[in-house]
Amino acid sequence: MNSRKLAIEKTIKYVLLCLMVFVLYILQGTPGFLSVFGIRPVFLIPFCIILAMLEEENYAIIVYVMAGLLFELSAGRIVGLYTIPLIIACMICMIMVKFIFQPNYRNSMAMCFISTFIILSLDFFFNYILPGHRGIFIIFIKTVLLTSIYSTLFSVLYFKIIVAVQNRFKKYNER
Repeated sequence: MNSRKLAIEKTIKYVLLCLMVFVLYILQGTPGFLSVFGIRPVFLIPFCIILAMLEEENYAIIVYVMAGLLFELSAGRIVGLYTIPLIIACMICMIMVKFIFQPNYRNSMAMCFISTFIILSLDFFFNYILPGHRGIFIIFIKTVLLTSIYSTLFSVLYFKIIVAVQNRFKKYNER
């Protein structure tokens, strides 16, 4: 296969991944969608973590940046509060998969939970602890811990979707 067809297939693959990020952004921003006792899942962080674990190309950083910016837009936060930690978490996951872990369901769920917990904890620190809110323990349990657990449950679905996309474009990735 020549380099032009390879570039076209990579472009189609990443456009498809970006469309998935837009769909997840819309679902995440939909009021009350999959809300359980007022706890809503975060779709974008686990999706990017799974993508980082399964995708080895550097072009995936475009998806991470787009997901982080869309997440900030839906959460009403300043630019960089989610994007920078998300990119760092994705890079750490890529390195860990390359040298330490195998990309399987159990490891992906663990990495999704840890990454989501840390990113939401940073958001909690800057938006609740620094301004001096009272009764923050219950808020922390609900907005960080339970949201991280609930969001991690979707990582198995993301794992299957990304593996299916990779298998579809597998013959084009081999040189």
